[in-house]
Amino acid sequence: MSTIPTHTRPQFTWLFLAVRRADLCDKPHRINVTAPDERAARRLLARDFVFSFAGRIPAGEMLI
Repeated sequence: MSTIPTHTRPQFTWLFLAVRRADLCDKPHRINVTAPDERAARRLLARDFVFSFAGRIPAGEMLI
């Protein structure tokens, strides 16, 4: 019998509007990060970017 794996921590695609810290002339652009929560997504970007939250999209397949 086959079982369908269930994720206890669903993944999301987090959207941020960001500028690179090292580039004074950088224009704001969208950055996508896949992570289970916003805090983890922010940790991935904090070293290189100054950013603002723009949205969250469920990652993975959508069932109709």
